[in-house]
Amino acid sequence: IRTDILDQGDKFLLQAELPGFDKEDIKIDLNGDTLSISAEHKAESEEKKEDGYVRRERRYGSFARSFDVSGIDTSAISAAYNDGVLTLTLPKRPELVPENRQIAIQ
Repeated sequence: IRTDILDQGDKFLLQAELPGFDKEDIKIDLNGDTLSISAEHKAESEEKKEDGYVRRERRYGSFARSFDVSGIDTSAISAAYNDGVLTLTLPKRPELVPENRQIAIQ
């Protein structure tokens, strides 16, 4: 799966090329800090002619790719699929800034 990842400041934009797949063929899974994209399709065609000649063609394909999403707000990930390109919006988690405080001596 050919993929581009763009940093847009507060989010990443992941664009994966999946030409020839229907939206129903694509599966996106999130397991901990790992995002997996997989796609599979099967197509068969058969042509019969009157003279007994038969032609059959089969096409199968599957792809999978995984990404580390440890700095991403996984509850806000969104996805869209248009013209053979899967686009995932991956909002960044705000960075945790260490708290400065003074500790009193007792």
